[in-house]
Parts: sequence; structure tokens; C-alpha cells
Amino acid sequence: MELEKYCQTWQTGIFNPNLLPSKTTPESDSRIEQFRQQLTIKCPDGKTRLFSWHLRMTPGAWRLYFSEYLGPGKIIIGYIGLKLLKLK
Repeated sequence: MELEKYCQTWQTGIFNPNLLPSKTTPESDSRIEQFRQQLTIKCPDGKTRLFSWHLRMTPGAWRLYFSEYLGPGKIIIGYIGLKLLKLK
């Protein structure tokens, strides 16, 4: 719901994570390198995007990964689930 409400008010400019009530950050460069394959998803429009932005959902280590590349007022969700962990 937070993302939907944000998109309804996001009319111009770049994505601003500070306007969301939940902590929203991009993955670090080291985690992007480590999980690039899992974070890169082919979208319904046929384009492949890196889903680095994520919201933390608690309790637990849940994440919602999304891309803001669609422009003002539009995002696409790529993954909802547990935090990505490196397999041993």
C-alpha cells in the first residue's frame, strides 16, 4: 500500500525513497555483484531490469524488490520474499 500511495503522488522528478514510511534503500554494490542473477528480471514489456531498490518487511527478514525505471508514478515489483542469502 505504501508504494501505491507514493506512486499516486509521484508526478515528476526522480524516485525519492525518503517519502516512503518504510526504510527503502538500493542494494549495496557488493550485494548487487553477489546477487545480480537473482536481482535481474525480465519484465512483461520484454526489457530486463535490475531490481535493486527494496523495502524491508518485518518481523523477519522479508524484502520487496522493485524498479522505478518506468518513470514518475510507475514502479514494477520484481520479488517479494525472504532476504537473498548466499548459498554455501
